[in-house]
Amino acid sequence: MAVPHSSGHRPAPLNKAIIYEGYGAKPGQVRFVRESASGRLTIVAIGEPAEAPGVARQLVDEGAELIELCGALSPAWKPKISEEIGYRALVSSITYGIESLVMGAAFSSAYGEGKPPREAFIILESDSDPVRDRFEQAFAPQHTTFIPVPDEATGSLIAAELATSGYGLIELYGGFSAAGAAAVLEAVEGRVAVGIGSFTLDAVRR
Repeated sequence: MAVPHSSGHRPAPLNKAIIYEGYGAKPGQVRFVRESASGRLTIVAIGEPAEAPGVARQLVDEGAELIELCGALSPAWKPKISEEIGYRALVSSITYGIESLVMGAAFSSAYGEGKPPREAFIILESDSDPVRDRFEQAFAPQHTTFIPVPDEATGSLIAAELATSGYGLIELYGGFSAAGAAAVLEAVEGRVAVGIGSFTLDAVRR
């Protein structure tokens, strides 16, 4: 699949999708669709990983060009989903670096005990406002805050705020560059686990 290029500072629109695991989510029950200058963004909650390939196939049939899998889904699903969709879209899997392992383990342990801290998905979306456009979804005891940001610098500021507000997990979506993801890691200063995509769109677009 060819990734659109842009000669300006703003990348060409790209239709993106996020598949994330929500505790007890029913197939097709929770779905958010957002439109912006960045392109269409579709977020779908699934109850178990085995649902991901079928959901991905539907999203690609609807025009998704990039599918991002949340950190709760093992990277082992990435090749399975790529095969399921006939390699018609890019597939990225959220992963965690060694600096996030201790905090990530603490989050996983709290989740297993039924008392996980809040988690947040920071999503690049042109012309968005992180206060006005944020929204939430709860699958008790899991609570996810979705925060669209207009640029990577704002993403770093929001991540720092979340780190001081008791959030236990942050994941980056929507095409953060390698430098943008690194800035977020620096901003949180090891206070919260940060997951980033298994590849960055800036590298793919070169």
